[in-house]
Amino acid sequence: MAALTHVAGTFVIHADASFLNGAGLGEGEDRNVTIPKTLRDGKYSVPYVSSQAWKRWLRSTLIAETGWPPSELRSIQESEKGSTAKIAGELDPVEYAEDDLFGYMRAQEGQGKKKKTEEMEEEDEVPGGRTKALMRSSPFSASLLVSTRKTGWQGRDEGFVHLKQGTPLPYTTEFYTTHLQGVFCLAHYRVGLYWNVGDRIELREDLVRKYLASGRIQGADGTYEVMNAAEIRGKRCGELLKALAVLRGGAKQAAFGTDVAPKCLITAGLSCGNAVFNHLFDDNPDKGLRLRVDALREVLSDFADRIVTPVAIGLRTSYLANEDEVRALAGSHEFKRGRVEVVVQTPREAAEFIATRL
Repeated sequence: MAALTHVAGTFVIHADASFLNGAGLGEGEDRNVTIPKTLRDGKYSVPYVSSQAWKRWLRSTLIAETGWPPSELRSIQESEKGSTAKIAGELDPVEYAEDDLFGYMRAQEGQGKKKKTEEMEEEDEVPGGRTKALMRSSPFSASLLVSTRKTGWQGRDEGFVHLKQGTPLPYTTEFYTTHLQGVFCLAHYRVGLYWNVGDRIELREDLVRKYLASGRIQGADGTYEVMNAAEIRGKRCGELLKALAVLRGGAKQAAFGTDVAPKCLITAGLSCGNAVFNHLFDDNPDKGLRLRVDALREVLSDFADRIVTPVAIGLRTSYLANEDEVRALAGSHEFKRGRVEVVVQTPREAAEFIATRL
C-alpha cells in the first residue's frame, strides 16, 4: 500500500441565524448596517467566512484543547511614527506546533537583494551577500467556508442602544441562515520537516545550530527533521484533526451565538495532495441539505488506489436529509482501482478515528 502523505477532508457548519465574519458597513443607504462577508456566485450574492478567519478559530481551538504553548503574534518592527509595521509569531516550528502546522513568514528588509550594510546577523545571509527570506508555507491548506444556499439566507436584526438620557440609538445587523461548507488538505509529510534551500529558509540558522546541538533535529545540507518524526508528526496532525471536530469561534457570538463545530465531516488519509472531497453537498430549500452520494462514490472510485485509510464520515443525527442513504455507505466497497472502507460515526468519532491512523 502507498504511504500516507496527506489528509484531505470536507465539513459543513450549521449557521442558523449567524454572523461569523463581518465585512464592515454597507454602502449607500445601508451605511448604518453591519454586513457579513459575501461573494458573487453568478447572479447571486452568498455569504462566506474567510479561510484566514476560520483557521484562526482552529488555531485557538487547538491550543485550548492541547495546552500546547501558543505562538503569539507580536510586533517585530515599528514605523517611524511608532505604529506596528511588521508582526510575527515565534517562528520556531520545532518548539511550537502552531508554527509547524500553519506556517509563517518573516518579512525581512531587503530580502532577496544584496545587503547594503554589515549590521545584519550572519544567519540572514546567503552566499553572495543576499538576505534570506524566512518563510514556511502552511502544511494546512483550506478553502473559504461558503454558503450552500444561493438565496433565502438573508435576515436583518434591528437593534437599539438605550441611553439613560435621550432617544434610543438604532443599529442594524444583517445575518444569515445557511450551511457553510469548507474543504481542507493537510500535508502530513511536511510536519516536522524543514528545508533551507538557496535564499529561502524554513528554519532559522540559529535554531538549526541550537537544535542540532541538543539533538532535537537531525539532518544536513539544508534538510532537517525533528527527532522521533513519525511520532511527533502523527501527534500534531492528529490533534489538529480532533480540534477541527470541536471547532469554536466566530464573530458576534454574544448576539448570534453559533455552534461552529462541524455537523458533517468527511476525511481520509491519502498518498497524494488532492483535496478530493469537494462539492459534495447540495442544499435544496424544499428537500434540505443532502450529501451527493453518487458524487462521493465517484471520488472513491477515482482515488481508490490513493486512499490509504478508511474514509470516515462523521454525521450528526437528523442533520442530512438523506441520512439513511449516507449511513448505508458504511462497509467495504470494491472499485477497479482498489477497495475502500467507509465508516460512519459522529463528527468527533470520525476525527479521532483518522487521527489514530496518522
